[in-house]
Amino acid sequence: MPPEYTAGDTGKKQLRPGLLANISWLSIANAIVKPLWFLFITAACMRLLGVQEFGVLTAALSLTMIAAGFVDLGMSQYTVREVSGALDKASLYFSNFMTLRIVNAFIAWGGALFVAMFLDYRGNALLAVCFAGMYALTLNLTNYCRSIYQTFENLRQEAVMLIAEKILVIGGGLVMLFTTRSAAWTLAGMALGMTITTGINIWGIDKRFAKMRRSLVSLNFLKGSLRIMIPFGLAGLFTVIYYRVDMVMIEAMLGVIPTGQYGAAYRILEALHIVPSIVGLAAIYPRLARLHHAGAHADFKRLLRNGLLGLVGLSILVSLVLTALSGSVIRLLDPNPAYAPAADALRVLAWTFPFICAKSLLYSALICMDRQRLLAIALGFAVLFNITLNAFMIPAQGIHGAAIATIVTEILLTGIFTAYYVRARSA
Repeated sequence: MPPEYTAGDTGKKQLRPGLLANISWLSIANAIVKPLWFLFITAACMRLLGVQEFGVLTAALSLTMIAAGFVDLGMSQYTVREVSGALDKASLYFSNFMTLRIVNAFIAWGGALFVAMFLDYRGNALLAVCFAGMYALTLNLTNYCRSIYQTFENLRQEAVMLIAEKILVIGGGLVMLFTTRSAAWTLAGMALGMTITTGINIWGIDKRFAKMRRSLVSLNFLKGSLRIMIPFGLAGLFTVIYYRVDMVMIEAMLGVIPTGQYGAAYRILEALHIVPSIVGLAAIYPRLARLHHAGAHADFKRLLRNGLLGLVGLSILVSLVLTALSGSVIRLLDPNPAYAPAADALRVLAWTFPFICAKSLLYSALICMDRQRLLAIALGFAVLFNITLNAFMIPAQGIHGAAIATIVTEILLTGIFTAYYVRARSA
């Protein structure tokens, strides 16, 4: 364990709301903002940018999200796991990890630009990567702020800040989208909104939950924590690479137009990720961590089982609907025939959703059970498997091949996570 420090929070008594209340707050917030975000990042951008510029936006965001994956190093999940049972340490973790995260963000931004130039991004495409990097990396900082809200199990505050975030990001993006019809400048508007959001979140946490204190920043604490967090960080990094690398490969092999088509289908699946994020990572994971800390193993198993039954059952229904209506959904977003191939990709991608839901809860449970090293190994293998499969499938079958590679990898990963959990439970 890292060295012990005594660090108080804001001195205010923090009350943990009930699980259903937490889920309700975040669900209501997402019910408000997610449809607006989906309409902006898909329908509005698809129609006003056109398939080529939408491909530029999709590729730039995918590349910089991979770069942002190098920033976290496992800080978010490690903080929730360690501080959820010791809230007086919140200032210590927040001060050290937010400082480290900001430094990492600048390094990752430079790395993304370097890779973009290596991949022969030029002109508007390179500018798009520049602004997409600003957006992705400030989003990454904001995500750590969310982990503090989750640590205190105060998803009401997270919900309020989520609404503020989307107002600023969508507002900035829409202004630039309508005035420029450019992927790069649309990303610039989004980046400005996210930068303001990050500042507000840091200020709010400092006032209410965990003081940001320079005196608490300790190289010894960071070194001790990093040794423990490496598996968390690798697992998170491999997850980001796995979910984004197919679009980078499509752009490199087929160009920006197929990237825009695949991006249209993938954005629909990405919008659905909010369901396991709310139920699994935001609401159930902190509760699982607390139950495991307390040794309440029966309650831990019951909560995981009920979560899996409810979430997977719902996801199967969603997949059936998406499969039946995939063509209509794509035409509703943009009737331009150039987007028609996205419907075929969506029919396949829709069936990754049940596996994503099951995998997210199993992942949370295994983190609580201190099996993050096994998770990192499994996810690293999945990245290599997925890249290899995409390398064969994309040239042979285009974006349909990329969709097949994704669902095959999801099935494989869910099976591995299930085997890990059964083994850990019987140990």
